[in-house]
Amino acid sequence: MSRYMRSAISLAVLAAVLVASGCGGGGGEPALLESEKRLAGMYEACKTIDLTDFGNKQVIETEALEDLPQVKVDAVLKRSNGMTKPGTWTGPSIGTVLDIKGVARPFKELKIEAWDGYVGRIPYETAVMENTILADTQDGKPVPEEDGPVRLVVGSQDGFYWVRMITGIEVIR
Repeated sequence: MSRYMRSAISLAVLAAVLVASGCGGGGGEPALLESEKRLAGMYEACKTIDLTDFGNKQVIETEALEDLPQVKVDAVLKRSNGMTKPGTWTGPSIGTVLDIKGVARPFKELKIEAWDGYVGRIPYETAVMENTILADTQDGKPVPEEDGPVRLVVGSQDGFYWVRMITGIEVIR
């Protein structure tokens, strides 16, 4: 095969790869940003939360949380970078959710797992406070998609405890 022929084939292959990857202006879906790639599928995955107690698993459907008694918490989210975000969050207290799911009290702590691998631990005394909620509303609007459908709001604590993108809650005895 001639050098010219090999070059032509190489260019044809490169063009096909570029078009297939969305670089050819073919009118397909735009390429996702890196931040969007990390969030792809997160919102759907977080619509259910696995609740584990004594090795028994149950599922919390986030859409069903709006049917439970709602608590409104005015608090300031204090992030580790020093930024603050005052707001009003609404949702059921986590104590109410645990009671409905039959979780016996007391327990040592709750281990809250997020879709991105973050894990928060909430001691019993904090977990059962009325201002510790699974918020589905922030300032009268749904929790932003990049945070939920729900996020843990711990009105008495810094943002370190405010877990977003929740996928699991484990009761530690």
